[in-house]
Amino acid sequence: MDIDVKNAYTKVLVSCNTSLQDLFVNDIYRFIKCISKENAEERFSEFCNIYIRKKYNADKWRNLDKNFFIPMMFKYADITSTIAADVISFFTVLGKYYLFSKFDREDIDQKKCRDALLQINSFSKVESDTSVVQSKKKIDVKENIEYAEEIEQQEEENVDEPEETLEELLDKLHSLIGLNGVKEEVDQMIHLIQLQKKAEEFGEKNIPLSLHLVFYGNPGTGKTTVSRLIAKIYKSLGVLSKGQLVETDRGGLVGGYVGQTAIKTQEMIDKAMGGILFIDEAYALTHGKGENDFGQEAVDTILKAMEDHRDDFIVIVAGYPELMKEFIASNPGLKSRFNQYINFEDYTPNELKEIFLLYCKNQNLILGENCDEYLIHHFQELYDNRSEDYANGRDVRNYFEKVIKMRANRLSPNLNTITLDDFRTIALSDLKNASTMKNSEW
Repeated sequence: MDIDVKNAYTKVLVSCNTSLQDLFVNDIYRFIKCISKENAEERFSEFCNIYIRKKYNADKWRNLDKNFFIPMMFKYADITSTIAADVISFFTVLGKYYLFSKFDREDIDQKKCRDALLQINSFSKVESDTSVVQSKKKIDVKENIEYAEEIEQQEEENVDEPEETLEELLDKLHSLIGLNGVKEEVDQMIHLIQLQKKAEEFGEKNIPLSLHLVFYGNPGTGKTTVSRLIAKIYKSLGVLSKGQLVETDRGGLVGGYVGQTAIKTQEMIDKAMGGILFIDEAYALTHGKGENDFGQEAVDTILKAMEDHRDDFIVIVAGYPELMKEFIASNPGLKSRFNQYINFEDYTPNELKEIFLLYCKNQNLILGENCDEYLIHHFQELYDNRSEDYANGRDVRNYFEKVIKMRANRLSPNLNTITLDDFRTIALSDLKNASTMKNSEW
């Protein structure tokens, strides 16, 4: 018996009269029927035996709609907002139990279960008023439809995209500006994986290898770019089946009310299955949060997925160095699963200049007279005066965009007379004016 399911069921039962109890059991049957791929009748009978302690004849409910779950209690009964909240809580607990039960999860339609929970939980977002609850007969499933369409689009893109070889991917990695320490760490991981594969060929035992990673460093240091490459590299090595990277943060994992967080987090996990789940600013899940915050629920859900799918699911958490140390230390499960740490150091002034020149190259632009010397001075000053909001490569991109604006201002009065060389050239005045241009403010 699951004690959480039992307690949630008992709480609803205490508040209901006999007719409401019958409607409630009806809803339980419909919910189980809705989310089950098979064995729904046996699952409902088991629920009755364990939690209700008597048998119910489900024949009278068999013809009800099984595809769209709305509690009959909310539609046909005069219930209080308290009972409605308890019912929502019960189905949330029951759904989570079936999603994660090692005995049931194979027979459960994961997506239908999450969709049903999202639908019923949407009732908790309306006012605590019975009339409002009863009037909400149509649930907005736009979010679920968009999610399904997004998955289909990703699958189509993955089919059309030609796969790169390991050598091509490594060339891309090593062509990135700077990040020498990062490249060495990734190379070492690749060598270790290749050696493990060779051991398998020889029939030798392998030491269990944890490939989950902690990326720490300031913003704009290439953490997402490297993660994307690692996902593809791992696929080429046979470590992952798909090799996609799914990016998220606290907002994509944590809900605003009870039960939503596990569903949102599981959706992200499902999207990342066969690839890498990249959690930016992962420390926001636990940093400075109170007991009633749902961030820890997201962490627990992710840790369980890491344990259950260790052969085809990898997590990379990223963020500022000190805050990431605090995050990993916040939970023994995190400490045991994340044992590889990669430091993304700030770009040097010369590397910042190389990034700027790469932007120029991609736009077929060239530097005018004395521009090279000015850029060296500009990025040295930027590096030496780094503030808390310093963003490395992002600052370079922002500066490049300002330079483009200044170039447009300079050329626009003479568009009818400029030559191709004039059009392609960045002038020293463009760089200087961009340096003094203030950022837009709200």
